[in-house]
Formats: sequence, C-alpha cells, structure tokens
Amino acid sequence: MKHSTLFFFLLILISSSCSKKLKIVNLSASLDVDEIAVIVSDKKEECNCIDPTAYIPDDRFPEYQDLKIVQVNFHYPNASNKQYNWTGKDAVTFSKKLINACNYQLINNIKMNLPEGNDTPVYDAGYRLELAEDKNTESGMAVYEDVDDENWFYIKKGKGKNNYSRTIIKKFAVNEDSLLNFFAMVYPPDSLKVEGFSSGRAGIALGTSLKIAGVKKHPINEVWKFASVSNHEVGHVFGLRHSWYKNDGCDDTPPHPNCWASTKDGKCAGVISNNMMDYNNIQRALSPCQIGTVMKTMHRINSKVRGLIKKDWCTYNPEKSLIVREDLELNRSVDMKGDIIIEEDITLRLSCRTHMPAGAKIIVKPGAKLILNAARIHNDCGKSWGGFDIQSIGNKKGMIEYLGDVRIENLPNSLSIESDSE
Repeated sequence: MKHSTLFFFLLILISSSCSKKLKIVNLSASLDVDEIAVIVSDKKEECNCIDPTAYIPDDRFPEYQDLKIVQVNFHYPNASNKQYNWTGKDAVTFSKKLINACNYQLINNIKMNLPEGNDTPVYDAGYRLELAEDKNTESGMAVYEDVDDENWFYIKKGKGKNNYSRTIIKKFAVNEDSLLNFFAMVYPPDSLKVEGFSSGRAGIALGTSLKIAGVKKHPINEVWKFASVSNHEVGHVFGLRHSWYKNDGCDDTPPHPNCWASTKDGKCAGVISNNMMDYNNIQRALSPCQIGTVMKTMHRINSKVRGLIKKDWCTYNPEKSLIVREDLELNRSVDMKGDIIIEEDITLRLSCRTHMPAGAKIIVKPGAKLILNAARIHNDCGKSWGGFDIQSIGNKKGMIEYLGDVRIENLPNSLSIESDSE
C-alpha cells in the first residue's frame, strides 16, 4: 500500500469557553476536512491544568517529564573587614559543595516516615540546582562578596530580627528574573555570646531570592549540613508549603506535631516526620504530590519563578521525542524537546499547554488519534515549530479531534489559531 504523509496548517476562529464549539474558518486550499480527518466536537471534558497530581512522575513516559535545572548564584555578605563570612576560593568551594549536596538529596529522595507503615512511592525530585557562570568574577562563577557594614548579618528572633528584611537583597541581588539568588549569611559574633540566642541553621525564601544562615559555624567539609535547609527554602520558592499543616495542598503529607526529634514520651514520642518541608532533623523526603506541586509551578508560563529555570527546551533534539505506544492522557503542561509521535491505533489527549521546540512536529500515524482538549500548542522561545504530520495508509487515517477552546500558535509561515469570544 502506498504510504502518504499530509501536512497541514490551520487558521481557525474559536470560542472562549472550554465547552464551546470550535469553528473552522480556513484550511489549506488543497485539502478538505474529510481528507485530513479533523473532527470538531461540542463534547465537554474537564479542563484542569493546575492539579499537582497530574505532574507526578509517570514511569511509562519519562520523555515528557524533562529534568528542570534551577540556575542560582551565591552572595556572601560581609563587613568591610571581611572577617565574618567566606571569601575568595572558600566562598566558591562552599557554593559548589552546597549545590552538589542539595542535588544529592534531590536525586536520592527517601521514603516518607509518615503516616506510619505507608507505601508512598519514592521518586527523583525531577529538578536540580546549577551554579551560574559570570565571566566578570575572578573565579568565572556567579559568586559574589557583598560588603555592607549595616546588613551583613542574619538574626531570626528577638532584638534586631532581620530575617524577613529584603534590604540586602535589594542592594545586591543579580538578575533576579533569571537566577535564584542565594544569600549565604552568618550570625553577628556579639549575638552569639548572648545566652539563648538562636544560632542554628536557618533560612527564609523571599520571592526569587533566599537566605540561609550560620554558614561559617561549620568547616567547609561539613557543608552538607546546609543542604536540607537550602532545599527546604527552594521548595518554598516553587510553591511548597510547610507540610505539618492540614492545608498544605497535598493529601499524601499528613498533619503532625512538627517535631524536631523523637522523644520518649509526649507528642513527639515514636516516629516523627522526615519531610523536607517540615522542621525536623532529617528534612529529606518529598512526597509525589510535593514533586507534582514543584513541577506544576515550574511549568506556569507567566510565573516569575519559571524564569529561574534554565531554558533548555528551545533546541530541537529528536532523541528527546515522545513516542506514544499506549493511550495517554496529559492534563498538564509539557515542555517538549523533540517530536510527539503517536503510534498506529493509539490515542493521545493533550490538555493545557504544550511547548514544541523549533522544527518539531506532532506526528499522527495511521489509525492514531490526537485529541486537543482546550489545549494550547506553541513555541515558548519565539520561534515556529513544524506543525502537524497526519499520516494515512489507504483508508486508514490519522485523526485530530478538537474539544473546546483550542489554541495553536507559532506555526510555520506565521499561521496560527486565535481565540475570539462570542
């Protein structure tokens, strides 16, 4: 049988509601609707792109769960005498070692302690931290020594409390729209001498910057001690809440007394939490819902924190193509790096937003079906993608079905799909 490949580009006018009918205004002059098997439906299907459970890792399809890289820099506030914080090569070494320690924990996620006897799955966190480069520094890395005699220290409780202050951030943050600024801070020596002064490892997230404190209380070879508190604050940046509360947004993180360590009796007797977003002496475990929450936040196209993610999805890589060999329903946003290939007699449903890199295609093989349910397909990098490739063998044709408010943007030759409210 002769195998034919049909390429088409659509310019259509659609309604603004998920359940409204899509109306085709214009097609390529050489093709008609029956030929390319496009179906328009009034069928209403639920549109929910913000459910974190939709972003939980799926071992069947790792291709659409691309690893996200958070780019960071480091600041070491100090007094003008440079006596209190890490400087020079020590600051760079501390930064690199802390990044490595944080990533080790993200890769080697551990099983949840709570609820006792749980069978909660354990997944790689799905993101990493990466120290940015800066050719203007002596080390070539984005590591800075900030001199400010009035704001170089960190106090989290009592007199002089400044952990929530953004003064040091406003003064020294670099590229806050594209880099997560780590301010590695120290406690003032005079305060350390005061009985009862809180001087343990601490941190706070403030927009697209964060502070961690107490960094010079330990030698550099003990930098791993700061990994958990750093990952905790990064978690806040990307949408995670303290998980001892009932309303943290995740059903797989049970409420609990938030104990630092287990005790022989009282509310902290027995098994305590080891979750990264609690205050405990482990802070290592991330639940599937928490990972989904971070991924959901990282895929929000207009959020400030998405700018902190290394934009490595712009360049087309055929080795990163998603080959759909069993029916798949995606109710989540996706940043593709290669093609989407739907094998024969398989159905793929895309809802939400799908980024396609420059030149990449969505290939619908004979007998396959692509359902676009209130979907937006676009290129997030200001370029055009390759459009649709609907294939057929004889009477066996690929098919596309449109449900609701579909937007297809950045097609070749400046063609696109636009919305227009009725």
